[in-house]
Amino acid sequence: MSLNLDKSTWKRVAFGDVIDSVTDRVDNPSEAGVDRYVGLEHLDPGGMTVTRWDAPERVEAQKLRFLPGDVIFGRRRAYQKKVAKAEFEGICSAHALVLRARPDYVDPDFLPVFLSSDYFLERAIEISVGSLSPTVNWRDLKVQEFDLPPLDEQKRIAALVWAVEANRLATRNLVTEVRTVLAVKIRELWSLEALQPVGRIGDCVTGSTPSKSNRTFWDSEDVPFYTPSEIEGDTVRVARQKVSEAGAKAGRRLLPNSVAVACIGGDMGKSAVIEKPGISNQQITSVVGLSTEDAYLLQALLAHPLGRAAMEARETTTIVRKLNKGDLMKVEVPWPEDRSVLHLLVGNHRRAVGSLEAEADTLVGLRSSLLADVFGGN
Repeated sequence: MSLNLDKSTWKRVAFGDVIDSVTDRVDNPSEAGVDRYVGLEHLDPGGMTVTRWDAPERVEAQKLRFLPGDVIFGRRRAYQKKVAKAEFEGICSAHALVLRARPDYVDPDFLPVFLSSDYFLERAIEISVGSLSPTVNWRDLKVQEFDLPPLDEQKRIAALVWAVEANRLATRNLVTEVRTVLAVKIRELWSLEALQPVGRIGDCVTGSTPSKSNRTFWDSEDVPFYTPSEIEGDTVRVARQKVSEAGAKAGRRLLPNSVAVACIGGDMGKSAVIEKPGISNQQITSVVGLSTEDAYLLQALLAHPLGRAAMEARETTTIVRKLNKGDLMKVEVPWPEDRSVLHLLVGNHRRAVGSLEAEADTLVGLRSSLLADVFGGN
């Protein structure tokens, strides 16, 4: 893709000469006079708009106030690429920078576009300081120089990129609506159908980690080794670690259509269906011996707020939250004899969500291509 930009009209400027860092500090979040707090955890990598937040009453310590049109940039761990424009007033984490365009030099709609580009983010990562939590300091950022287009061209670029972003957000909203429909249907099941314990639906197997001291278990990457960090969405597709065949034999094999449930710590209660055979660590208990249709139905039931609540009711808490295998087996979910309609419902939901998410990913790719064309090369 090429926009045929004439970069001879671009001017090199110091970041702090055209963009302000807003430092309106709020010492007591509950008395900020706003109803939204945006933490770094609410900023989606690659997103350009703030779409999630929490209540100020739920946080403490000093925060930063932002106004509509300001851009929140996650300066801690800038490699996570958390940049989002706010469309409302609120407070945000002090681990962010609140950036505001000087409209005589930078169009406010262009600012989040520029900050989302690799051109800016790679520089931000480069000047970050600290090893454990590398952080961008304003004193270092404000003196960085960048080539920026004139205002009229900024507006044209921003309009194009924001049109793509608007379509991406609309697609994401459709995903939310589709998920809401399934959630409502599942909630109805809890009052209409007899409940069955998970232990009667399938066998439960707790994973184990092959000995790290035995190098033969880890000297080749033959078999996926699943951990709770890979349990996202309804399907586990990728394992960050793999073990050898010998390592897999030392563990407990999981076949496709096993429902992996994280049973300890902050991930407790997360669940997903395993697509590829492998093994898991001891922080996962899996329900095995299910058909594909039953696996995704059970996962949908466990992922529903009522399913999560049923698991939480049986957890034990000492230092960390924990759900033992025996307690997971006792968790009850609606499980009628004839599940064909439910199989169809969950299957249609998965296909619809998959199609919409693929469309959203395509739009992300288009936006990335646009940004690369605008800010890459000469």
